[in-house]
Amino acid sequence: MLVKSAPAFLAKLPDSVLTALAARWVERTYQHHELIIAHGDSGCDVFFLLEGDARVTLFSHDGREIAYRDVEPGEIFGELAGIDGKVRSASVVALGQARTARLPVAAFRDIVNNHPAFAWALLEHMSVQLRRMTDRVYEFSTLVVRQRLIHELLRLTAESTLVFGRASLDPAPTHIELAAKISTHREAVSREMSSLAKRGLIEKRDGRLIFHDLPALQALAEQDE
Repeated sequence: MLVKSAPAFLAKLPDSVLTALAARWVERTYQHHELIIAHGDSGCDVFFLLEGDARVTLFSHDGREIAYRDVEPGEIFGELAGIDGKVRSASVVALGQARTARLPVAAFRDIVNNHPAFAWALLEHMSVQLRRMTDRVYEFSTLVVRQRLIHELLRLTAESTLVFGRASLDPAPTHIELAAKISTHREAVSREMSSLAKRGLIEKRDGRLIFHDLPALQALAEQDE
């Protein structure tokens, strides 16, 4: 069943906490593909995405991208280093122009200690990320490419407005982007997308990806190969 995602991190905070954050963070704008956080960096400051989109990602030794999650406006990122003080576990890259707020680690820890609403929102955020990673490990370990692809497509459509039982993504995700999210290669995604199109379940039109039958997609994802 498709469920709308929870409100973004900043939207959960009372005005008093937002005021405390804004008084101590520093804003900056990044351009498309500009690195916001670098994997292995020793910095521990915490970030919030104010406008635009970003992606948490890693690259393998052979150059293959592994996309962990996309960051949307209002979300927090870089919080792991802010909590444990260790090096960055992944990179974060701007997707298009993105405006961020950077909170020094000392200010982050002070706000956690003095604002229970912020601390609780952080716990909820960490819980969501842990559950999501658990689901992804299960999918990578037990599902074939077609099933993983459909699950990812259904996640992407969860925020879409349904019109006569149909959903669409505009712009359509590239096959390279989808491959990075489901731990496979572009050719495998292209092959499965072609198969779904032949079944009449999806259609690429005017730069959009249109979903004609979400229940049928869901049923196909649950079929054993």
